[in-house]
Amino acid sequence: MVSKIPEQYKGMKFCRVRYKTKKPFEKDWTNKNYSYEEIAPHFPMENYGIQTGFNLLGVLDDDTEDNILMKLALEKLGETFRVRDHLYFKLKGWDGQKIIFYNLFGKHCGELQGKGQMVVGAGSVHPSGEIYDIKNNIPIKEIDIEIFKSVFQDYIPELNKPIIKINEKTNWEGEDVKDIPITSVISLGGLRDMGAGCYQGSHPCHGSVGGMNFRVNTLSNTWYCFRCSSGGSSPELIAVMEGIIDCSQAGRGCLAGDKGSKVIEIARQKYGLKTPKQKEKVPMGWALSINIKKLAERYKFTKCEKCDTPFEFDERLGFFKCKSCGDFGGLKIFADKILNDYNNKNATKN
Repeated sequence: MVSKIPEQYKGMKFCRVRYKTKKPFEKDWTNKNYSYEEIAPHFPMENYGIQTGFNLLGVLDDDTEDNILMKLALEKLGETFRVRDHLYFKLKGWDGQKIIFYNLFGKHCGELQGKGQMVVGAGSVHPSGEIYDIKNNIPIKEIDIEIFKSVFQDYIPELNKPIIKINEKTNWEGEDVKDIPITSVISLGGLRDMGAGCYQGSHPCHGSVGGMNFRVNTLSNTWYCFRCSSGGSSPELIAVMEGIIDCSQAGRGCLAGDKGSKVIEIARQKYGLKTPKQKEKVPMGWALSINIKKLAERYKFTKCEKCDTPFEFDERLGFFKCKSCGDFGGLKIFADKILNDYNNKNATKN
């Protein structure tokens, strides 16, 4: 059990985190920058976070099932301060920008957490009730960033993946906005081939500090922004590219209402979307042999029985409609109305 904030954290920047959670709760928490002495009074009533990317602090967060990255770090770099499955390093020459790790198939494996991120500190309580316990209570290891990168070069895309040189967008035509290929919205030029249909590089709108915050999957026709934790398919990307929504808004339900209509309008102007051909309606059933208007005139049933508004008739297709109350239907419904009217009138006479 950790009774106080470990000495290894001295000189770091901190943020406040609610008890039994993993997220900072203060607005603009990345700029609060509590010192070691300022955060101490809040613990252990609250959890706390250590902001990464400052004072050379980087934390390896391994998301692989077999802790491949952690094992590689311990084998090649040696022991360091460890809390749960987080390995702490002081990286000389590092710019503080996070590094995202992927395997050869383009699957996300973990991160070296940097600026704009934090890790929950030792002694805090996990949502499961478990303690963020210290696994190795030794000083934080200092190494050069280039040595660190060399150990993980097979998992850092920019070190081992070619840049796509194709700068042209593909041409496409169709009637469904969801079928527009991502490659008809943006070019893959400048992105790195991650394998398995995945390409990664700088975001086409808001750019990227580290150059790898935007990923496209041409097989699933989807995209994802790691900075904004947002994404979608081609309609959402069009919306972002055309300024209909901000990148951070992209996701399920983001194109409801007028936004979706605007995307379709622009897609027809710029991205090959065609207006669907209207299928001609043809008369069917009773409409082939009975004229609904003449039927109404014959039985003197030309006005709506509910609001006394004259019906509008589509003689060709056999439909009636009342503009006032919205009553609507075909010949069968209209014939039933005439029969009911006839029966009601006879019942009144009797």
